[in-house]
Amino acid sequence: MKGFYIVGGYPDREKFRECLFAVAENGFEFIEIGIPFSEPVADGPVISEAIHKAVANGVNIAEIMNDVREMKEKYPEIKAIVMTYANIINGYGEKAFSEAFGDILDGVIIPDVPTRMHFWMQERGLIIPIVPFVTPISRPLDIEDLKSVKTPFIYYISIMGVTGSDTKSSGADNGVLAGQLTGNPVITGFGIRTPQDAKNALDSTGGFVIGTEAVKRQGEPAELINYIEQFASL
Repeated sequence: MKGFYIVGGYPDREKFRECLFAVAENGFEFIEIGIPFSEPVADGPVISEAIHKAVANGVNIAEIMNDVREMKEKYPEIKAIVMTYANIINGYGEKAFSEAFGDILDGVIIPDVPTRMHFWMQERGLIIPIVPFVTPISRPLDIEDLKSVKTPFIYYISIMGVTGSDTKSSGADNGVLAGQLTGNPVITGFGIRTPQDAKNALDSTGGFVIGTEAVKRQGEPAELINYIEQFASL
C-alpha cells in the first residue's frame, strides 16, 4: 500500500484541496489527513509548523471533512485515514465523530493513545477503526495481539523519534513480523523521503506513507505534484 500524509486546511483550504486531489489522482491507495491540533507531540518541526499555522488560520474539522467527502465521492476506492490527537475526537465526541464521518473514513490514527487503550475510545462510541502502531521495540506478544484488529493496515514506525527525524531506520524486523503474525497489511512511516526509501519499505513491509517531505511542498501544490509523481510507478 502506498500513501501520503498532508495537513488538513494547510496552508489554506484551496491549496489543501489541490494537494488532496493530486494524491488521489495519482493512484495512491490511501491518503492520511492530519486534523490540526495545538499540541502535535508526535510530529517534528515541519509538520508541527504547518499544523500551528493551520490552527492560527482557524481551520476547522467540518471544512476538512467536507473536502475529504468530495474526494471520496470521486475516488471511492481510495482509503481516507485521519491522523489526529485524542483531544480532538474527545472534544467532538467519539460517537458524534463516528456518526458524522464514519461513512467516509476508513480509519483513524491517534498517536497519543497507546494500542492497549484503544478500547477506552471505542467504549465511548468511536466505531471508526483505530490504526495500531508497531515500533522497533514492540514485543512479539504485543504484535501477536493485533491479530484480531480490523483496520486498513498496521502502521510500522521505523525510527524512534518524531516525524521528519534524521535518525536512520535500524531495519524493519518488527514491521515484517507484524505482517507475518497478523496477516494484516503493514505500512512503514517516519523517515521515508526518496523513491529508494519507499521501495525499501515496499520490499520489506509492503507499504509506505510519506509525511514530512509532502508537507514541505504543500504550500506549493505544483511542487507536491512533481514530488509524488516520482512514487506513482513504484
